[in-house]
Amino acid sequence: MTLFEVLLALAIFAIAAVALVSGINQIGHAVLESRQYRNVEQGIESIIDEYSKAPVLDEMEKEMKPGKDGVAYHIKVSAVRDAKTQDGRILQGIFRIQVSAKWMEGREPMELDAETLRFIGLFQPTG
Repeated sequence: MTLFEVLLALAIFAIAAVALVSGINQIGHAVLESRQYRNVEQGIESIIDEYSKAPVLDEMEKEMKPGKDGVAYHIKVSAVRDAKTQDGRILQGIFRIQVSAKWMEGREPMELDAETLRFIGLFQPTG
């Protein structure tokens, strides 16, 4: 085996090792990004639960400044005025709860939105 063959084998091994390390690094970044995304989803879900189960619900808009996780939330509760039944009757007491989250993923701004509808009489006693 000549010196040239040894150097050629080392070069091929180095290229393969760099590709492997690069692939592992990309997997690590994807895992961290998906974990952050899931944490934001859970934050939005928690806010929607909080507002959708409140006994009294009024139209409002609120900004939540970024916490230690760097995620800022925008909450908007608005009455739905154009909801109708199949018979054409207007439904009253329906509210739309919208939550959007904004954060930075590295240098890239990220945003996630969710919304739900709630009937105002849902959690009020009937008797």
